[in-house]
Amino acid sequence: MKYKFSEIFDIPKLQKLMEGLYLASGIPSAIIDIDGNILVAVAWQNICTKFHRVNIETELSCRQSDQYLKEHLRERGSIVPYIYYTCPNGLIDAAAPIIINGEHLASIFNGQFLFEKPDIEKFRNQARKYGFDEEKYLKELVNVPIYSKDKLDSIMHYFLQLAEMLGEMGVDRFRLIESQNKVLEESEARLKTIINNTPNVAIQSYDEDGKILFVNKASETIFGWVSEEIVGKTLDQLNWSKENAANMNKFKDLLESCKTRKPYKAFESIYINKQRIKKNIFTTLFPINLFGGKREFISIDIDITEKKRFEKEMKRLDQLNIIGQMAAGIGHEIRNPMTTVRGYLQLLQNRVELQAFKSQFKLMIDEIDRANSIITEFLTLAKTKPTKTEVCKCNLNELISKLFPLIQADTFTQNKQIIFEPGEIPQIHLNTKEIRQLILNLCRNGLEAMKADGCLTLKTYKDGQNVVLSVRDEGIGIPIENLDMLGKPFFTTKDIGTGLGLANCYNIATRHKAKIDINTGLNGTTFFVTFNSNCESSAQCLSS
Repeated sequence: MKYKFSEIFDIPKLQKLMEGLYLASGIPSAIIDIDGNILVAVAWQNICTKFHRVNIETELSCRQSDQYLKEHLRERGSIVPYIYYTCPNGLIDAAAPIIINGEHLASIFNGQFLFEKPDIEKFRNQARKYGFDEEKYLKELVNVPIYSKDKLDSIMHYFLQLAEMLGEMGVDRFRLIESQNKVLEESEARLKTIINNTPNVAIQSYDEDGKILFVNKASETIFGWVSEEIVGKTLDQLNWSKENAANMNKFKDLLESCKTRKPYKAFESIYINKQRIKKNIFTTLFPINLFGGKREFISIDIDITEKKRFEKEMKRLDQLNIIGQMAAGIGHEIRNPMTTVRGYLQLLQNRVELQAFKSQFKLMIDEIDRANSIITEFLTLAKTKPTKTEVCKCNLNELISKLFPLIQADTFTQNKQIIFEPGEIPQIHLNTKEIRQLILNLCRNGLEAMKADGCLTLKTYKDGQNVVLSVRDEGIGIPIENLDMLGKPFFTTKDIGTGLGLANCYNIATRHKAKIDINTGLNGTTFFVTFNSNCESSAQCLSS
């Protein structure tokens, strides 16, 4: 072919496209033509650009890697979707060919990366061999991403689509003289198809007047709108809820500043979508130059709600760890003097001359026993592993049957009822002592939630590979605002509760690799504890 890749495509525009991809996904990339010229490069690793490609010896290895990929891309069969190669410098590149009119004119690259943690000593020796600053070199090595093969397949699948699209666009460019406008529309349609099907990344485009030109499917999913409702309108023409008004004003200001200064900016916000679901959104906005001197502004929004939830959960687990350390450190020290005080009170209450104060002594002893009970529950929060002897493979129905008389007696004294409906379930690995505690805590919570004549129902059943224990009460339900607080130590709605019982249940479930779900309403609350009957990890965790 008489044309080079750089003569067919607008390289600065491709550079912006790949930069936009990097901003949305964090995937570094490059486009290198058949002569080895680097046309587009986005987010290449510093260990390569600042060390390997500036040293005469290691730069030869880089060229060797480029040459290997180029030669083998020409020879690859239809079965192999792409190739990857570990260069002598120790990093991995992957490449897919860009074929235009049957000829290989360029390649699209992903790299540099690793498949596993690097051999630090190997790279340390390499730094010494080539005279690199060892500390800086190893620091840059830490920044090299580590991909699984599945993730690489996913990235290269996208790059193959992009390479195919570029190849088709290249053919169309040859026909540009005959139908320039038609080719442009087709290429834009292909690009929008890729953008429209990009999962988990909401993409919107705006013209210079702030009119919405395009929204992809992910945008509809995250924000809850339908494209037909908003495309062609400006932000001022949309009916935003009060909760989102401040964010929209911030976005409009950012759009105005982007028109003059051309930078992209990123910010986090909380958005209440059309279905009244709260979303944590990370927003990036940047301009792109189009054919004919026009500009569009691209907004890329990533839903980070799950990331925020995970961070919150990690913070909660850190707090539990601190509580556990406190319990382990001071629990026994508190109980020792309490035992001494209780012993003396028992001796004093039996003295003849102090019989007039017998009721006061009994009250003090009862309060000390209650405090000791609270400390006992508190200490269980510090317990992370049961002993090996406590773990066995047993049937949950048998465990409940042994406990049932105790729970039944508790129920009758409160003028309430209890029903146990055992299902056909397999044996599972359990710490019987801890599961007894979990069952008793859930049952007692259910009984305390009901008035007289209420009925507590225990059920066991198999759900696929899982064994489920359900405990249902006939109380008034749990307020929605309290659901997020369940299982957190010291949160309770009881007048004399400690908030440690349910926290203990969640800890026991976690150690058994089980899950606790809640269904609540005005007619009562059901706690579901789900165990995986085929999961050996819970047995290993409990017995380790």
